[in-house]
Parts: sequence; C-alpha cells; structure tokens
Amino acid sequence: MGAPKINQNHPFMNREVIINLSNEMSNVLKMMAELEADFQKPFVSLDWRSPKEISVLLSLDTPNYKGTVCFHFDKKVAQKIIENMTGSAVDENSPDILDGVGEVSNMFYGAAKTKLNDIGFDLKISMPKPLWTKDLPEVIESHISMVVPLQIDGKDCFVEIIVF
Repeated sequence: MGAPKINQNHPFMNREVIINLSNEMSNVLKMMAELEADFQKPFVSLDWRSPKEISVLLSLDTPNYKGTVCFHFDKKVAQKIIENMTGSAVDENSPDILDGVGEVSNMFYGAAKTKLNDIGFDLKISMPKPLWTKDLPEVIESHISMVVPLQIDGKDCFVEIIVF
C-alpha cells in the first residue's frame, strides 16, 4: 500500500522548516549543553508514536496553517542535557527534567522561528508543553507526520512535525 503521503506543498513540510529546526536544535545543544546531534533521514508516518519517554509540544501556528512540532527525548539524554546546562546532577525521573527539556525545546523553536519568519513565515509565539510521552494528547497521535530521527549522546531522539 505504500507510505502515507504528506502534501509537500504544505508550508510546514517546506525543506526550510525542517532544516531550520534541525540546525537550531544542533546549535542550541552544542552551545548550551556541549552535545552533538546527528540527524538521520526523515520519514513520513501515519499514527506514529514516539518510543521515547519525554516529549515537548510546541504549536506551529500561522494565520493560515496549524501544526505542531514535537521533540521526543530519551530520558538519559534529557538528563544529560539538563546536567550539562546547569552543572548540577538531576534525577531522570524528576519533574525538573520536564521543565529543563521544555526550556531547551523553547530555545530550539525560538531560534528556528526567528529565521523562518525572516524568510516569510509568520509563526506565532508558542509555549512549550513538556510531558511524559505516555500522556500525549490523542490528537497528536492521529495525524500524518514528518519524523526526523537523530542521535544525541548515542541515544535515539526524534523531531516530529505534525500537520493539521
């Protein structure tokens, strides 16, 4: 039957969106946490569910289009990011992990949003919503998405762009 199809003309499937999110994620991780992100080939999926424990949702919102970007983190990666950023030990099950990845994801999105708006997008401000992946809203798991796998500190993580 083949892979699900995304409307490649949808502005959130624009190569610039994916590249800017990936580049800014790499830049922030390198600068703030001294970690490298190794991005893999993206894929399209219908009803994809993240196998990672932690997710952060941010709205992709313009006057004419709506979507969501989700950053999905392995717990150990999230712990490492927060510890590297703060210089303090943190328990991988602590609510501080969620707060920390929410903040760093907001940095990824903010930097990418600025660059995308400079080239004509009109993305609005978005508040990050960090949560345990098991608590993702059902609506997030019922749409076609572009998934960009990556490795941080040798562990799999994902950037997911969902279009509505």
